[in-house]
Amino acid sequence: MQKSSNASNEKNMNKPLISVIFAAYKDAGFIEENYLKLSRSKVKSEFIVAADEPKPHLEFLLKKYSFKVCLSWKRRGKWRALNEATRVAEGKYLLFIDADTKLISSLDDIVKALENYDAIEIRKEISGNSILEKLVNIDYLNMFAVAKISEKLNSCLGLNGAAFAIKKEVFYALDGFRNVINEDTDLGIRLGLKGYRFGTAGKAETTCPKTIREWVLQRERWATGGAQAILNSLTDLAKKPVLWMPALYLIFPAVVAFILNNIVTGDVLTKIVYLILPLVLCLPQKVLFLVLFLLFQERMIKNAIVGIVTFTVWAIVEVFAAKKLEWKISYLLLPAFYFVYSPAWLVLSFVALLRVSMLKLAGKSIKIKNWNP
Repeated sequence: MQKSSNASNEKNMNKPLISVIFAAYKDAGFIEENYLKLSRSKVKSEFIVAADEPKPHLEFLLKKYSFKVCLSWKRRGKWRALNEATRVAEGKYLLFIDADTKLISSLDDIVKALENYDAIEIRKEISGNSILEKLVNIDYLNMFAVAKISEKLNSCLGLNGAAFAIKKEVFYALDGFRNVINEDTDLGIRLGLKGYRFGTAGKAETTCPKTIREWVLQRERWATGGAQAILNSLTDLAKKPVLWMPALYLIFPAVVAFILNNIVTGDVLTKIVYLILPLVLCLPQKVLFLVLFLLFQERMIKNAIVGIVTFTVWAIVEVFAAKKLEWKISYLLLPAFYFVYSPAWLVLSFVALLRVSMLKLAGKSIKIKNWNP
């Protein structure tokens, strides 16, 4: 038994070093909890904290534990802070974890996955009981479903910076994070376009905005950064509709109803009503009134039919995805997600795309609140 244990320890020690990089802005978040859990792993590891404007508790933790520290008393911007942290990383693998994210999986799970892939997206769920948190959790299910599809298609449409891992040599080959709003999305797109192997593995829990106002501010930033990343690689992405079309449907399901409502006209319904009108003239007045009412309300009926049909199809897909991925979601909130949350997210993204496109054509820089270039 002792011999078997020694062999297992030796096997783990022969595995490559993994550099765990925590990104923190002011608050410590789950850094201590993550460190205490991950440092007990038999996998060879080192821990680096990239911290900007640390509060007293975060300062205390930086002194208490054996971290490599990449510290700034001024806000550098996440892309710059993480790039500086990677320069002191000695590991073959880089694991990036935001301070507000808690890694559930072990380092061994991450290292095993990176033996087969160049980069991995880590599954992230939202733990919370508020309606907004439950809606965002559905959103994260869709994002992870997109990652799974990308994995099957040997490509990548972006990484979620809250928790992901990548081989250091690949990270450097891609020149690290660039000075863009969504440095993680941008890195993931370039990873996919360069043909690197992308996969999914592990599990984490993360947080989301607590109020609608905070959610809007976050999504405005995400939408602007996403538009910037897409436009930077638009020509290459346009050649891969098999990749981005499923992503568009899963992340913005309301777009299908929008397209159908603008393509499908009411001519068919109107003609049907006119054809049957002579047949119903002999019907009671109330029935005739109903037919005429339907004629004038055909647009509303068309929209309702399209909405119900597209929602039903999407809901079936969503339930299947949740069951397949063993993702706990609130099924009662699916209508709210489809008819309220998704359109709001779609509008924010569309406005951001127009704005970024105009700024790009005008040769002007993109400015956004709470982002340091």
